[in-house]
Amino acid sequence: MMTHEEFESIAALDAIGAATADEGSALTAHLRECLPCRRARAEFAEAATLLARDLEPVVPPRDVRERISSAIAETDEEEARETRISPWWLATAATIFLALWGWREISVRVIREQTHSQEAEIKRLSEENALLNEQNEKLSVLAKPDTRTIALTGQEVAPAASAKVFLEPERRRAFVFFYNLPSNPGDKSYQLWIIRGDQPKPMSAGVFDVTEAGSASITIENLPVATEIKGLAVTLEPRGGVEQPTNTQFIVAGNV
Repeated sequence: MMTHEEFESIAALDAIGAATADEGSALTAHLRECLPCRRARAEFAEAATLLARDLEPVVPPRDVRERISSAIAETDEEEARETRISPWWLATAATIFLALWGWREISVRVIREQTHSQEAEIKRLSEENALLNEQNEKLSVLAKPDTRTIALTGQEVAPAASAKVFLEPERRRAFVFFYNLPSNPGDKSYQLWIIRGDQPKPMSAGVFDVTEAGSASITIENLPVATEIKGLAVTLEPRGGVEQPTNTQFIVAGNV
């Protein structure tokens, strides 16, 4: 059974009248059930009348190129008279075929590039839209009258660092914005801890990295009720975070 690529090769030959009768019959039967090949045949037919100039060279399938070359080499004058096909016509057909193949390959390449470009643009716009929605949500929380604001101050290891916590008690959620934090090494992550009044051990609220400017933000979901939160603190931990702090050198900390 022939592949789609082989049928497309026949379609290119058929568009310039160089396909054999058997090839034409096989192609006609295949086109009844294959929409992509029907489109290819239509494109070749259009290109046959509009042959583009100065096309970049594109190599067609090896078996098709060899078949055309063999036909040119094996056809002598006697066979040409019997079949009424001259070597000159076969050479011309080969040239036109190669041009047709190149024209379609370039068309497909352009379409693929346009598709990839559109997909990249859609992805970029989606990410920007998601970021804007997140920022708008944060701003709406900051404007609520019941939002609580908590300040975290830099400790001995980073006195210039600070953080602002905007706590939304009703939804048990908080947005935390960090400033002037030292850059964390590649094998380390900052980790935010909730120090609870009803439990002896702190609870992780997430890990994060900082930008070159020393800023970062993190959203905390499913907070304990406000009465159970005693304070918040940040430590520098192994990459990805840990279950419990490995040190007591707080970067920023503050009581609730």
